[in-house]
Amino acid sequence: MHNPAFIISVIFSTIGYVCYLAITSSDKVRKRVSPDQTDNVNHILLQRLTGILIFGLLPSILIICFSGTDLISLSMNKESLFWILILSLVIIPMSYLNSKSPDNLAQYPQIRNASWNAGLIAVSALSWIAYLLAYELLFRGFLLFSSLELLDYWPAILLNTGIYSIVHYPKGMKEALGAVPFGIIICVLTIKTGGLLVAFSAHIIMALSNEWFSLYAANQPSNQVTK
Repeated sequence: MHNPAFIISVIFSTIGYVCYLAITSSDKVRKRVSPDQTDNVNHILLQRLTGILIFGLLPSILIICFSGTDLISLSMNKESLFWILILSLVIIPMSYLNSKSPDNLAQYPQIRNASWNAGLIAVSALSWIAYLLAYELLFRGFLLFSSLELLDYWPAILLNTGIYSIVHYPKGMKEALGAVPFGIIICVLTIKTGGLLVAFSAHIIMALSNEWFSLYAANQPSNQVTK
């Protein structure tokens, strides 16, 4: 089996993720960049920048150099827009309902500042978007499409979803299990539409709606953000 894009994608989605986790979960790193425990903005931004590097920039450069594969398409078409709308109608209400749960508020919003302003909301949103672009480029881009060159339709989807679920395990079993149906649906729609726009948009809608609803819920008098 000689498929540089597949090999590089597997390495960065497994070993690369372990490296990402080791860097971003280190107490030494956290204390260095965010010594004040009531303000972890720098630490969260470092996490996302590290993800952009490991999941996006490095594998993209290596894959382009060693296999000549072009970047996966983000082009817009009517079919992609249709599925983005359908997923939005499902994801946004689910994010709203889930945002009030204690399990969700224990993790989100990731930035644990007592006070947010428009600038912080914008910085967090932009860093989410950049991180998720890198994330989807690796998982539903290089990994999925390169595996389709070696595996049949469902084995490729199950491989992708399996790795995707495992990397969610550090956030808890609930997120790991929830990643399975989401991962399968997003893989199917990515193959169906031939590009990353649906996966990228759905992930952004999920992340930002959950952050904003969680931020609102956490700032209610009976549900303050855990510092």
